[in-house]
Amino acid sequence: MQSWDDRMAEFWRDADDTDPVRMRIQIDQLLSSAQCSDARGLFERASLEDFLGEESAAVPLYEASLSHGLDVDRENQARIQLASSLRNVGRQDDALRVLEEFEFSTDYLSARDAFVALALWDKGDGAQALRNALHAADPALGRYRRAIGAYAAELFNDRQP
Repeated sequence: MQSWDDRMAEFWRDADDTDPVRMRIQIDQLLSSAQCSDARGLFERASLEDFLGEESAAVPLYEASLSHGLDVDRENQARIQLASSLRNVGRQDDALRVLEEFEFSTDYLSARDAFVALALWDKGDGAQALRNALHAADPALGRYRRAIGAYAAELFNDRQP
């Protein structure tokens, strides 16, 4: 018999955004059979709304899941996903605040930097957005890390009107 976490992983592996009614029924069934915390249930519902493109519905669910207390890994996920949803509903300043006021785990730093870059781009700060995107790529840059870092720093000196 599969554990609840395995069934949830399977749910996400097979997720299909073309049938939102079925997906909502399935998550309701999974959550009703679960021994999970309220925070986890809210997080999974928020993630589904986000996945279905209903970011406005996802935002308050993410916020509620965070206020109920998630485990460290899911808190990192929830904050990144909340920021993404906030950005998608036009709340770039709130998205940036969510991303900048939390100490993300190392595994999530590149994702955080990438979402900061997207929010900055939406705000019209292309140079800072590019700098953040390059910073997000840092772990994969290897021998080019120093050069890319220097070029990213130059973006502030060479801004074009």
